Amino acid sequence: MSGRWVSVTGAVAIALLPALAACGGNGPGSDGTAHPPASSTVPQSVKDCQDQWHDVAESVLGLDQDTNPSSLASRWTTVIATVDYYRTSTEVKDCQATIEAQQQAITALRQFSERLRPYDMTYQLDRVRAAVDLYLHDPVPSPAKGTNGHRVKAPTHAQVAAALATLTAEAAAANADLQPGWDHLASITLEDASTVSDALDDLDALAQAGEHWTRCQQALQVIVSAERAQEGLLGSPEDQASPAS
Repeated sequence: MSGRWVSVTGAVAIALLPALAACGGNGPGSDGTAHPPASSTVPQSVKDCQDQWHDVAESVLGLDQDTNPSSLASRWTTVIATVDYYRTSTEVKDCQATIEAQQQAITALRQFSERLRPYDMTYQLDRVRAAVDLYLHDPVPSPAKGTNGHRVKAPTHAQVAAALATLTAEAAAANADLQPGWDHLASITLEDASTVSDALDDLDALAQAGEHWTRCQQALQVIVSAERAQEGLLGSPEDQASPAS
């Protein structure tokens, strides 16, 4: 494995927090009591800015609690701390520009997380449970004729049940095998396309070398075939690589 696993410092969200020392004189006095603002009336401009930050906070609520490694919860912790600061701040200078910058950072992190989902087997297990349960309680779909003339059979109930059992047993171990990759991805700078590409390549290499991950991937392919059959997509070009006789 290459030396790229050495953690690098990366900006999770845009560095938006001003120095706390600049916050001014509404803090505790020498007697330890908090001094109230000079005026109890909050300007409308401050309320409007705080309301917008409240909406931003709602959009990321709970993302720091997701235990799937592809969710990158530690990065969301930083984002949420930044948003929470501004949600209660009375600073309105460049409010709209600051919000737009933070929303761009949030969108970038969401998109990056989505790129990691195919490698995250605990996430995939959660994703397919309901579909598998439905498949096992319905009749197996009829074979479909592919574009090359071969019949493509849907997986049997036994095959899908066995695949789910494998995925259930191996998913946590598969993700554990990728832990160096997850750790690295939690700290890289998303604005650096080359760094992101290298980190994804290394994650893929870890996955392909992992026995647990390989077994999960094979099981997942069976389940995906069942999903496609359930949706009437069996027999389309994606299914032609392994036609059933």
